[in-house]
Amino acid sequence: MRAERTIWSVGGGKGGIGKSVATANIGCALARMGKKVILVDADLGGANLHTYFGIKYPPRGLDDFLKGRISTLEDAAVETQVKDLRLISGGGEFLGIANPAYAQKQKLISHIKKLGADYIIVDLGAGSSYNVLDFFAISNEGIVVLVPEPAAIQNAYVFLKSFVYRRLSRLFSEDKRISEMIKEATDARSPNSVKSFSDLCGNLAAEDRDAASAALAEIKSYRPKLLLNMAASKDDLKVVDAFRGACATFLSLDTSYIGTLYSRGIIKSAARRMRPFMLDGDAKEARADMDEIISALIESSEDEGKAHEEKQGPGPAASAPAGHEAGGQEVFGFNDNVSHSGVVYHVQTEVQGGDGPQVETIVYHGGRIFFSKKTPLDKSAKDGNGIREFALRQHRAAMAAIRMDKITIKV
Repeated sequence: MRAERTIWSVGGGKGGIGKSVATANIGCALARMGKKVILVDADLGGANLHTYFGIKYPPRGLDDFLKGRISTLEDAAVETQVKDLRLISGGGEFLGIANPAYAQKQKLISHIKKLGADYIIVDLGAGSSYNVLDFFAISNEGIVVLVPEPAAIQNAYVFLKSFVYRRLSRLFSEDKRISEMIKEATDARSPNSVKSFSDLCGNLAAEDRDAASAALAEIKSYRPKLLLNMAASKDDLKVVDAFRGACATFLSLDTSYIGTLYSRGIIKSAARRMRPFMLDGDAKEARADMDEIISALIESSEDEGKAHEEKQGPGPAASAPAGHEAGGQEVFGFNDNVSHSGVVYHVQTEVQGGDGPQVETIVYHGGRIFFSKKTPLDKSAKDGNGIREFALRQHRAAMAAIRMDKITIKV
């Protein structure tokens, strides 16, 4: 485990999908492992995380910090019935908390990052407002809660799409030319609108190659974690596969699945009793689900930490190749659309450096993966040009295979 604190933001776009239940029980599971945990209810104006710990009226919370009644955010933390688990509530009488001024929001985000705990878990409100998106971006390890219901899936996708373009807007806020391109790209009525982040990167690369590289590096620094909640059976896991494919195809976001909380009566019963199910001895199956999620979360965070230390990441998604430095080795990416038999497929090839550099090519359509191939870099591909040519050959081979029906594709 990394020595520094780990921050997870829990979002999903839609209300009523169990974000707070997930947050409360993830916190409990970690605390029971001997970790020091602080939960932050950032559902500004609609906070209810405290109710899952039997706290009807929090003695202090975010409003006290924002109004200056306490000097540090950590002073707002209250003890729960779980050892080593504290809670900072968003509840209070301060009406302005629902729409904090920009300076207040930045101050709050800054103080969240300084909280003294092994794990800080931030519970977000519903929707895709700038406040919610900015809290989701507190760390690179956001958790998106999905439920197998069409409206919720759509909201989760819109949430991540809004997040991607919010990050780009902030990244290029001082570059009027690029900012306008991003704005037009997200306007469905604009002739310059795009269908995917890859298309946007292609447009940016034609205008400013460095901007395209910076845009992709910004988005690739995030790898949202997906938690499926309220699943009825393993058949609902198909939702996760489809969602991951859509995020990769249209947003160029790499997502990781961390597990499923199946729909169980005991979870609802515990919530009604204002108690996390992780504290209920009879909730053995639900607790087993959560244990698997915690294991995946910790493993994923350790992987993220190693990747961050090595400064690795996939290359820009643009029809022309682009690259950036990763662990001392340049990293390239290629993206193209291939039309065959009236259907457009998306071909993505990425090269990652490191101790075991490899080329990965994936063929997508409609959120589904039809083909995937990983190849270790040829020993002759030692320099930037060699890597580029090796990757480009595999990328073009996949495109040719589609046109020649050598890749079996059933839509």
